[in-house]
Amino acid sequence: MNLHDDDGLGENLACVICDDGLFGAPESAAVAAVVCPFQSTERWSFMSRREKIEAMLADDPTDTFLRYSLAMEYRSEGDHETSLVKLRDLFADDPPYVPAFFMAAQQLVDLGRIDEARAILRDGIEQARTQNDSHAAAEMSELLSSIGMLGEDDDL
Repeated sequence: MNLHDDDGLGENLACVICDDGLFGAPESAAVAAVVCPFQSTERWSFMSRREKIEAMLADDPTDTFLRYSLAMEYRSEGDHETSLVKLRDLFADDPPYVPAFFMAAQQLVDLGRIDEARAILRDGIEQARTQNDSHAAAEMSELLSSIGMLGEDDDL
């Protein structure tokens, strides 16, 4: 881990981004993990949004909002399958992350996968009600209503 003593306080700060090896302190030194303001700024400027989110997730892989953000970033990059996998992972959290249901359903509608969207919306509405999130339940109900009979076989 890259250590920097450039803060003027005499502390050894371990840069969580640079990670170029040990510098400036013996291995036994007390180290505080921080993002290096001296080296990482340049690296961050060359990283894509997805890479930045992934770097932050490396520190806390359970951060729900970062995981959701990563799914949305995959969507904006056009990698819909990876985005949907990441959103479905959020369904499995305890409690499930309700916004993930709505965004997955919207994405599926955009992809013409109406029946899948409909099933996810029904599950999402149930989860939203369980979590007393009437606003999310209403939004998903509205989307479910708006897709109506789209995607259903006309057996009549």
